[in-house]
Amino acid sequence: MSVYFCMLGSGSKGNAALLKTAGVHVLIDAGFSPQELALRMTGTGASWDTLDAIVLTHIHADHFKRTCLKYCARHNVEFICHEDHARRFENFGSFKQLRGLGLTRTYAGDVFTIAETVRCLPVKVPHDSPPTFGFRIETETENGRTTRVGYFADLGECDESILSAMHGVDLLALEFNHDESMQLKSGRHPSLIERVMGSDGHLSNRQAADVFRRVLESGHPAPKALVQIHLSRECNSAELAYQAAQEVAFWAGAPTQIFSSRQEIRGTLHHVDAGP
Repeated sequence: MSVYFCMLGSGSKGNAALLKTAGVHVLIDAGFSPQELALRMTGTGASWDTLDAIVLTHIHADHFKRTCLKYCARHNVEFICHEDHARRFENFGSFKQLRGLGLTRTYAGDVFTIAETVRCLPVKVPHDSPPTFGFRIETETENGRTTRVGYFADLGECDESILSAMHGVDLLALEFNHDESMQLKSGRHPSLIERVMGSDGHLSNRQAADVFRRVLESGHPAPKALVQIHLSRECNSAELAYQAAQEVAFWAGAPTQIFSSRQEIRGTLHHVDAGP
């Protein structure tokens, strides 16, 4: 069973990722309109008609659009969110409709499965929309091997408990949000700069590169691919983010391929090879 991962778009204007196996199609976050998601899934082999589930990391508007709930009901797509998120959605008519159809499910801290083959471990991360989660996602292949994907889009810092969920993944999608110098010189309101650069904000290129270094030094196999996500359009560039990660890979002698996602276009459809 082949496993594919694709960032449909990532940044402050919208985030969504597609995880696709031969039998299961899952979106991680739905931060675009349903129509935009449909366009971005074109050519991936997935569509609203094939989706099995949407899994939500947190409720910021760039990760969740309420209009997607109506499309979930229309296309029989399960909506999976943390139990605290669900409580905030209780007064949404579209969420009530979805719940009435038996298409809502909540997670806490334990592993949950999608269509019996995709295992998701929620990993709580520090961000200013509590609770926010990253995910370690595992899928068995036909030959008994396991593919492992790590998805960590919004976090202000990375402690050892979060880092351990990244150990041994075949593909790591990790936030490289901003260049610190560009952020400080951006002219943004000081409170916004403080929020973004704080421990409940977003990882800078320097911080994310350090996380990547720690992953490579963990003693586990290196990721085959690092997908840089949530790059700031105002305070970062793909070139700066790539340079920060590539330097780490070079000095570690790691074979990891590095990709930078974009806000305005869909990213590469990655074939996720199972590790040893």
